[in-house]
Amino acid sequence: MLTQRVANMVFTVLVIIACGYFAVVAQGFEAAGLLASSGLPSRFFPQLLLGFTALCAAVVLYVYAVKGEAGDEGQTVFASSAEARRGLLALGAAVVSYIVWQNFGYIAMALTSGPLLCLAMGVRNPAVYGVVLALAASVYLVFTQLLGTQF
Repeated sequence: MLTQRVANMVFTVLVIIACGYFAVVAQGFEAAGLLASSGLPSRFFPQLLLGFTALCAAVVLYVYAVKGEAGDEGQTVFASSAEARRGLLALGAAVVSYIVWQNFGYIAMALTSGPLLCLAMGVRNPAVYGVVLALAASVYLVFTQLLGTQF
């Protein structure tokens, strides 16, 4: 089974890669609103936060690489292969949801991400699926009807 040390090192590398990707995406942000009038580009704050996050992840990676165990004591991430499978399926569902959101928009993502994550976690109660879909619909309604934003 995967040890905490290796899992944390892999996770921090993935966080650094994700920060780099989202920083590139933020590069395409257009200046608008208060940031445009202040002279700061719209990408400034997202890239600042992503850079800080990547720096923190790099420090964690360094600690685990240099200090070896770093409080690990040989503990494993998952107690069983079933837990590992559910965790990896949930990660896969999150990635699929992001791809659906980017290609088809929020509504398609809201209809697929909740049920996919419930399936990945082994939820069998139909009421839970209904609640998840109702929450997604309520988020959509709050943002479009009450706050006047567009998805």
